[in-house]
Amino acid sequence: MKISANHRYLHNTDALYSMFTDSKEIKAKQEALGARNIRVLECERDSDGATVRFVRELPAEVPGILSRFLQPWNSVEQSERWRSLNGGIFKADLTIDVANVPVTVGGTLELKSADDGCVNEVRMVIDCGIPFVGKTLAEFVAADCKRLIAAEYKYLTDRLASA
Repeated sequence: MKISANHRYLHNTDALYSMFTDSKEIKAKQEALGARNIRVLECERDSDGATVRFVRELPAEVPGILSRFLQPWNSVEQSERWRSLNGGIFKADLTIDVANVPVTVGGTLELKSADDGCVNEVRMVIDCGIPFVGKTLAEFVAADCKRLIAAEYKYLTDRLASA
């Protein structure tokens, strides 16, 4: 299952990149999204970009058919490898691992300059190879990803507006 969104911001790519690669900002954003037990495991910038890795517990309203796979709170690890490209573009390859849940979640974030700010192009793929309930599980995880992506966009636009 694929997810895509293009989020426009009134700030430049550098401002948004800073929000994605600063451990304090990551923790504040995750708290605002309802996560608990947030731990930033790695958040380091280098000459090519940045490596970000964090774990948090996220709530889920799990339907009965999926309660075998998901809990009311699930441990989720997210890893991002950011690269600084020509023209002020920043691109991240990301993976999300939901502990003990047989789904794969991966994708990219790409920050590009645009008129009056920048755009974050979000692309994600969610897969589950389990017969019968796999499609339902992937759809549930994808719907939750969409919810979190929309909430993150609102948080970031509000946070940048107040900075």
